[in-house]
Amino acid sequence: MASEPLAPLGIHERVQAPGVILAVVLGLAVSLLTVYMPLAGIGASLAIGASLLLSKQPKLLLLAFVISLAIPIQKTLGGIPLNAADAIIVVWCALWLFMLQRQDGPRLGRIQVPFLIWAILPFVVAVFLAQLGSTNPGSSIKQSLRVVEWFVVLPVLLMVFRPAEHFWRFIAMTLICVSSFFAIDGLVEAATNGHTITGMLGIPVPGPTGDEPQIRHTFDVSGRAGSSFGGAQGLAMYLVMMMNIAIAHLLCSRTTYLRWLSLIGIGISIAGLIAADSRGGLLGGVGSLLAIGLVLRPGLWKPLLLIAIVALVALPLGLGLWPSWDGTITGLIPGRADAVNDRLIIWSVARDVWFDNPLFGVGLGNFRDEFFTRGVTLNVELGYQSLHAHNTYMEILVDTGLIGLLSYLSFIVVVLRQLLRRWRRGGQESADIFALAAVGTLTAYCMFAMVDMLLLQNMHFTLVLLLTLGLTDSSSPALGLTARNVAEVKA
Repeated sequence: MASEPLAPLGIHERVQAPGVILAVVLGLAVSLLTVYMPLAGIGASLAIGASLLLSKQPKLLLLAFVISLAIPIQKTLGGIPLNAADAIIVVWCALWLFMLQRQDGPRLGRIQVPFLIWAILPFVVAVFLAQLGSTNPGSSIKQSLRVVEWFVVLPVLLMVFRPAEHFWRFIAMTLICVSSFFAIDGLVEAATNGHTITGMLGIPVPGPTGDEPQIRHTFDVSGRAGSSFGGAQGLAMYLVMMMNIAIAHLLCSRTTYLRWLSLIGIGISIAGLIAADSRGGLLGGVGSLLAIGLVLRPGLWKPLLLIAIVALVALPLGLGLWPSWDGTITGLIPGRADAVNDRLIIWSVARDVWFDNPLFGVGLGNFRDEFFTRGVTLNVELGYQSLHAHNTYMEILVDTGLIGLLSYLSFIVVVLRQLLRRWRRGGQESADIFALAAVGTLTAYCMFAMVDMLLLQNMHFTLVLLLTLGLTDSSSPALGLTARNVAEVKA
C-alpha cells in the first residue's frame, strides 16, 4: 500500500522542536539552580510557569493591568516613581513575542502600526524637541519617556489580542466591574472619613515622602496623591471616562446581562461622582453624554445649538441681575475666592513663561519649577510642592510650546474623526459599541482638560486603552488596527 504524502507543517508544528530544546535547557538550568540555591530554584520555576501561563492567557495580564490603573501600588526606584502598571508593562514587553505565537493570537501577516501611534507621532516629536529649551533636561526627559510609554508602547502591546466576540465581552465586563469597585472604594472612604477597602487590604495611598515632599504631577504615576483618589478630581475623571463603556453598552448592546451590568455600574459610578462633588467631573460627564447623544441622534445638534445661543444671550443678563455678584471673576464661585485668585495667578505666570519660550517650551513637566523660581506667592498654601497649570492645554503649551500644543490638538481631532468614521461604518456589533464609548471618553477628557491637568499615568493609560478599543475595526486581525490596516493585510 503506497504511503500518503505528508502535509506541510504549520507554524505551531514547526516550532515544536525548538520548544522541546528550550524546555530541556531551562529544565536543566532550573534543576542545577535548585540544587545550589533551593529558594532561587523554586522562584525560577514559578516564574517560568507564570510566564508560560501569561503567554497563553494574556487576558490575565490585561485584567491585572486594568486593576492596577484603579488601585495603584507605587514604589520609588532610583528616584523614579514606579507602580504596578509599570511592572506589568515590563512583563508584557518581555512576553509580547510569545503571546503573538499562541494558537488564538492575531495573524498579522506583516508588521502593522496601530492608528493611535501615527496620530500621536507629531506630538511625540514635539515633546522631544522641547528638550532643546528644557530648563531641567533630566526631569523633562523622564516625562517624555512617559509619553512614549502611554501612546506608543501600550498600543503595540495591545496588539496581542484579536478582536473576537469573546474578547469584547471579557473587556466590557472587566472595565465595568473594576470601575464600579473603584467607585465603591471611594464611597467607603467618604462614608468612613478616610478608611478604604484597599487600605484594609494593605494597599497604601501613594503620596509624597521625605523631608521636602513634592510630587511632580506629570510624573505622579498614581494620580491619587493625598487621598485614595487624588481628591475629588482623580475619582471623578476616572469614573467619567470609564462610565462611557457602561453607557454605550446600556444603549446599544444586544446582550441582556451586559445591559443589566451596565445599568448597575452606571448607578454605582453616579454615586461615586456625587461623593466626589467635582465640577470638572460634572463638566466631563455632561460633555460625554452630549457627544454620545449627538452620535446616536445627529439631528439633535440644531436644538442644542439653539439652546447654546439662548444661554449665551441670557448669561450676561443673569449675571447682571444676580444680587450677590460683585462683578468680579472670583465672585462667580462663592466661598472659594482665594482658590480662584490662585488659578488666575498661576495662569498669568504660565502666560509669562510661554512668552519667554514660545516655540518649544521649557520641557515637559518643568512649569512647576519655573513657577517656584519666579518667587510667586499663592493664597492657599500647599502641603507639598505640587503645582500645575490647572489646564492641560495650557500646561502643554508652556512645557512644549506652540508646536507641542498644535500637534496635541491635531491628535485629538484626527482620533475623533476616525472614531466617528468607525461608528458610521459599523452598526450594533460589540466592536462598534466601543467606538461610541471612545467618542464619549475623548469628549470627557477634552472637557475636563480645560479645568485640570491630566498628564497623569493612570489617566493616559486609561485613555489610550479605551481609544485603542474604539479605533479597532471589527474585521482587523489585532487590536488597534483600523480599516486601512485591514486592507493592507489583505493586500
